[in-house]
Amino acid sequence: MDTNNSREMQLRIVRRIPLREVIDKIEQYEIQFGSSLDDLSNQFAKRTFDSEAFDIYVEWIAMEYALGAYVEGEAFDYLTEEILELGPQDLSKLTPKRLELLDLMSRHNADSINGLASSIGRDVKNVYNDLKTLESLGFIALVKDGRRMIPDLLVKEITFLTW
Repeated sequence: MDTNNSREMQLRIVRRIPLREVIDKIEQYEIQFGSSLDDLSNQFAKRTFDSEAFDIYVEWIAMEYALGAYVEGEAFDYLTEEILELGPQDLSKLTPKRLELLDLMSRHNADSINGLASSIGRDVKNVYNDLKTLESLGFIALVKDGRRMIPDLLVKEITFLTW
């Protein structure tokens, strides 16, 4: 095992993608391909695009399906699996206290940062700083609700693949 601290670590993340992010991504694909999903489907049927476009096509279909279900009245739910490469600097951000916050959020919905800090017995400012760091890694979102910020857990699963 390599004990060099400068080594990257791979994490497999199952992450919930918020509705706004899915809509933005679909709009980006429409601009990138200069067409709609139907046009891309026709290209797929004719086999006139590469493997990267195929991956986008599959993702685009899944996003459209999730949007369609949402329009029909179901809760919006779109998950993606990603492999993150974390270097030493980002890896050092995954402190035990931050991992504890993620674990607590996975078991209890937090309606505010104050409530989260209170339930874990920590200072609100320190919890806020930890949440901002987790947000920078894409693990949570801080959603503004009036004057409050509500932490929203985006990751459903984290698996450490390599050390």
